[in-house]
Amino acid sequence: MFELAPPRATEQNLVEAPGLEKLPALANALAQSPYLSRLCRTRPDAIECLASSDGEDCVRNAIKAASVPYDTPEADGLKALRLAKSDIHLALANLDLGCKWDWAPVTRSFSEFADAAIESALRMACWKAAQSGWISWDDPQAPLPGLFVLALGKLGAHELNYSSDVDLVAMFDPDLFPAASRTAGDAARRIIQHMSQLLEQQTEHGYVLRVDLRLRPDPRSTPVAISTSSAELYYENSGQNWERMAYIKARPCAGDPDAANAFLDTLEPFVWRRHLDFWAIEDIRAIKQQIHSHGGHQGLDNPAFDVKLGRGGIREIEFFAQTQQLIHGGRTPELRGKRTVDVLQQLAEAGHTDQKTADDLCAIYARLRGIEHRIQMLNDEHTHTLKEQDEYRDRVAALCGFDTLKDFDAEVRALRICVHDYFSELFKETKQLSGVEGNLVFTGVDEDPETVETLKGLGFSNPSQIISDFQVWHRGGIRATRSTRSRQLLTAVERRLFKLMAETGNPDTAFEGLRTFLGGLSSGIQSLSLLAANPAILTDLIEIFSVAPRLARDLANRPELLEALLDGGFAAPILEDSCGHIEAIREVRTDLIDDFEGAMNEVRRNFHDAHFRVKFKMLQEPRYANQAGLAFTRLADTCIQALTPVTLRYVEQGLGPAPGRWAICGLGKLGSQDLTSNSDLDLMVIFKPDDGQSATQFFTRATQRLITALSAQTEEGLLYEADMQLRPSGRAGPVAVRFPAFAEYYRKDAWTWEHMALTRLRPVAGDPELMNEIATEKEALLSLERDISMVCKDGWEMRERLLKDRPAKHDFDLKLIKGGMIDIEFLAQIAQLIRPNENWGQRDVAGVLSHASKIGLFTGDEAELLKKTYHDMQVTLSLQRVAFDGPAKPEDWPVVLKGRAARALSYENFDALCAAIGQAKNDVWDIFCKKIQPGATEWG
Repeated sequence: MFELAPPRATEQNLVEAPGLEKLPALANALAQSPYLSRLCRTRPDAIECLASSDGEDCVRNAIKAASVPYDTPEADGLKALRLAKSDIHLALANLDLGCKWDWAPVTRSFSEFADAAIESALRMACWKAAQSGWISWDDPQAPLPGLFVLALGKLGAHELNYSSDVDLVAMFDPDLFPAASRTAGDAARRIIQHMSQLLEQQTEHGYVLRVDLRLRPDPRSTPVAISTSSAELYYENSGQNWERMAYIKARPCAGDPDAANAFLDTLEPFVWRRHLDFWAIEDIRAIKQQIHSHGGHQGLDNPAFDVKLGRGGIREIEFFAQTQQLIHGGRTPELRGKRTVDVLQQLAEAGHTDQKTADDLCAIYARLRGIEHRIQMLNDEHTHTLKEQDEYRDRVAALCGFDTLKDFDAEVRALRICVHDYFSELFKETKQLSGVEGNLVFTGVDEDPETVETLKGLGFSNPSQIISDFQVWHRGGIRATRSTRSRQLLTAVERRLFKLMAETGNPDTAFEGLRTFLGGLSSGIQSLSLLAANPAILTDLIEIFSVAPRLARDLANRPELLEALLDGGFAAPILEDSCGHIEAIREVRTDLIDDFEGAMNEVRRNFHDAHFRVKFKMLQEPRYANQAGLAFTRLADTCIQALTPVTLRYVEQGLGPAPGRWAICGLGKLGSQDLTSNSDLDLMVIFKPDDGQSATQFFTRATQRLITALSAQTEEGLLYEADMQLRPSGRAGPVAVRFPAFAEYYRKDAWTWEHMALTRLRPVAGDPELMNEIATEKEALLSLERDISMVCKDGWEMRERLLKDRPAKHDFDLKLIKGGMIDIEFLAQIAQLIRPNENWGQRDVAGVLSHASKIGLFTGDEAELLKKTYHDMQVTLSLQRVAFDGPAKPEDWPVVLKGRAARALSYENFDALCAAIGQAKNDVWDIFCKKIQPGATEWG
């Protein structure tokens, strides 16, 4: 078994100090340790003390010297504490390296020194606060009432290592704290900040202790000194299992011991639960399995090793003990010890592990703590790492008494294998968490270095941000994880989450989607339970997040949409109403015709499910992107058709029977049946009255209520934004237009652009007979003869105005760029106006372009170019609208979305698609200019 020995002998005497020749272990260490060499040069009195005694007296003297009177001038106090720290480091190094003491008395002695130093610094800070009038301290010989400091971690267990941080939590009892000119919270905060400064400040004599106050409740948002009442509330509502682990070792180390013990008594039910529910046990197991979820010895051959955090290291031994303490300690008080080796023996005595396991782990723990001390003796750095460089590790090996680095590396590897084998056996009856291998540790406040490496290996570019976010989530820092159950559920799915995000090939975008989704949830239990119980849904969800971050926000706003993924019909083709959402919207016309608000909400509920399904399907299966426009349009038509009779009945209840008939018409993309996921609805309402003025009033009111039915935000969300600016006379005209006035306006007053828009008018809902009349009148209006030159001139000027007023955001703004979709639509619309007597069929862009080539308005090649470009842009834009809030540049598209867009349009890759569109838009613009530019038009 690995054994530490005095440092490798050296003939070189690096430091001349009286008495050093009597300290061979320390003298040999100086060849490896610049820090110890410096101490020997600067503290000759300490060397003489060590040479003339057994060393234990020097340790006790240093601890005593750390007890500085509260009223000591600050400069003198700083010096005294730092010299005491130097002396105890020398004394402990001599005893440790000389193998006179093992790790246990070394760590206990340094812990006692730290207690004395912290107490001194706290009293000096309190004295300054009293002198400044912030507090009333009646008896400076006694602790300041109500203020105390708890030691956690290694210090709490009296196991503080050679150059460790000290994990402290500072609190004050507001009922006891003697505030004066400042509030209790402000005064306590300032005192603790000053205490930390006294300990940490670097002077010519060094520093005393590095103070870490981040184990307090929610350290990102709380002051360094927190009230006991706030702490109790936090642990009751948001405390995590890793915080229970931390408080296993908690003890008072400075300040008011009565207040400290009273607080720890109140916290006992949080730390030691007599009865653990299923989820608490699973969470503890999941925490354990977050560290190296697999067994085996992968990575143990690398001699670079973090002795504290690495595989087979100190923390695995501590977790071995602490996880079982959390499970069994509530019912067995004998298992509540603070020192790891004591707990291991207690677990063996209680039958929770066998004696050989406990003995082996205790022995290895001692060896690893000794190596850790020697690493820190090199330069007094808070590090635990055996670095990859041979020269560095050889220095540590020399301090451990090894003659060769090869022997040292082999022995360390053997220790690690033994620890990790025992660790991997822990909870062996528990099914391993499925997902990635490697560390995924988000407990505590520090970054786990192996977790950083795991995340880098998975392709994440900013592991630190991910770790920080998960730490916030585990503390209940967002609404979705405020409950204990939701945090446990998150822990249970984490490893699979990261596996899925990595498999998307776009893990950063997938994580952004996950963060948006979790951050928007008002409660996480239902959604996280669904994901934990349905791995297939979790897979689909992460995949979609990697493609379309926008959908993450949709799901966060309406988490019930997740349940739609469980519907058996969800996988059917995109145009099928396999989940029944369309039919449910249709039934509103009869089932809720007398309930206007109920109808609005019922339509919205089913609309969101259906709308989400179309978006999800078109992203999941690229072949459906070609049908998305029609699917979105059918959904919009159904919503309008359902709400139109409900609106009519609502207005009739206030104004009497409808004095005529009405029809709701779609224009723009609604009219041409190629809506995208976030298209507005361009509407025109036309009515045919039975009488005069009352009909205008009635259908104006009905139109206003219909717009409310479509556009109002209700508790079920938003349906559509409705736009009526394309009606006759635009905003200046009535919201509902009489049928005769409609016909007369387009015959006499309409602008060319309004006739162009008319080509896409389509009756959607209302009186069937009136709808037919409108369709017939539309064809008649578009059959009117027009001045071809004027049509081309107006079309050109309108396009110039758009280029000025609504310029493209960039070259991939497919709708607005020169040679983009608007230009192709303009060409198709102008073609219909200059050849009014042709049979243009359904007047869709592809059909119009095909017919236009037959009658000579385009060559065959021009028509094919325009049709293909429009189709490519239409599909690309549809995918873009689902994934992003606006037109995204190609470089901003997620990798997976790029691939799906390319497959949807049969391109080799996304670069080829972009190149094709880039060339095509130039060709389209050339055709546009050639056909309608004044002075050059072929059509004029």
